[in-house]
Amino acid sequence: MKKEESAPPPKSVRAGLGPASRAATRLGPFRGTLPPDDAPRVLDVKGVKKRFGDKVVLDDVTFHVPVGEFLCLCGPNGAGKSTLLKIILGLVDADAGGVVVDRKRLGYVPQRKAFDRDFPASPLEVVVANVRGRWPLKITEDERAIAMDVLKKTGAASLANAQMRDLSGGETQRVFLARALATKPDLLILDEPTAGVDVGGRAAIVDLMAEISASDVIAAVLVTHNLQAIARCAERVLYLERSVKAWGLWSELSQDSELTAIQVTTGDHKQMNMDGD
Repeated sequence: MKKEESAPPPKSVRAGLGPASRAATRLGPFRGTLPPDDAPRVLDVKGVKKRFGDKVVLDDVTFHVPVGEFLCLCGPNGAGKSTLLKIILGLVDADAGGVVVDRKRLGYVPQRKAFDRDFPASPLEVVVANVRGRWPLKITEDERAIAMDVLKKTGAASLANAQMRDLSGGETQRVFLARALATKPDLLILDEPTAGVDVGGRAAIVDLMAEISASDVIAAVLVTHNLQAIARCAERVLYLERSVKAWGLWSELSQDSELTAIQVTTGDHKQMNMDGD
């Protein structure tokens, strides 16, 4: 969400929740404003632990995402973010703890580099394949209508019959976002959607994510080091470094002097002082 003075406060505040009714928990060095415990949840991560050999990757990770909230997941390289996403997606099993999420109502937008650009496919086919659950040999009119509707919402309708290999980074991510939205998910997982995208494409993707952030229906977990995306979209930020080091509103984390790893750096492209991979 925009941090201008005229911008509306986070949804937790708009809902009329005063300080006394917000849950606050000491997590490492930071005590943040957390979602109310009784709020309906679309994602519940409890005590997740994971190790690979002797290396502990995740240690007692616990947090939750309520309906309609946009959470940004941050942390340095090797913090366990990618492993945590794989556990949420059901691709990797946790050693301990668990994740409660309806994966049938979960949309996923991968990093652009995860896509095989040589695969011969059109954006229309990519979206319909996700709706159908398998590759479409023939697209029905109903499927075409669904696909074109979400491609229009993400500004990619004119690309429907192009080849994915010919698209720019920003155009590719618009298609993947349409693909994720086509199943009408309750929760979106966005893994560095602006990585490898040019400046104009990044701005457009951030605009689309800001629209999602304004929704009271779709929740999202965004992994990113893009400060603009966090400042415009995040309702809460969770800082992960094997365990949860901080969790709260972005306005709280960005002002806390103890959180040196997420202080804003200066330069042509403002971003947090961390690796987003």
